[in-house]
Amino acid sequence: MDQKDSTPTGGPHCNLDFLEISLGRNRATALRLVGLFLDSYPSLVRRLEEAMSASDFERLGQVVHDIRGNCVLFSAQECLAQTIRMEGLLRRTAPRNDQSEGGTDWESEVAALRSALERMTGELNAYLASGSK
Repeated sequence: MDQKDSTPTGGPHCNLDFLEISLGRNRATALRLVGLFLDSYPSLVRRLEEAMSASDFERLGQVVHDIRGNCVLFSAQECLAQTIRMEGLLRRTAPRNDQSEGGTDWESEVAALRSALERMTGELNAYLASGSK
């Protein structure tokens, strides 16, 4: 079983309690961070898709790294595992900048990351909605 197969797909995708604890139980700040991420999410996905379409692995690595930071912030383990996986594959592929080398199916890797991001943003949207009541 590889790392991609071992990521959780059921249950919560983020640990937002940990985020609040890290912020000294400041829910308002946690909600603001979630809102900032959700506002930037369309741009982040657009950058991911553009890098993939252009087979620009250096840019893809930068976007994946940006996504990884958000996954860490929100303790989104499934998303984090996929970004770590992709960064490792990119380290081996990027110097050649050749999508066919190493047998990596980059379309599938990006699709898996987008799926994890969608689940993460779904949970973040619910959290944001619960905080605005």
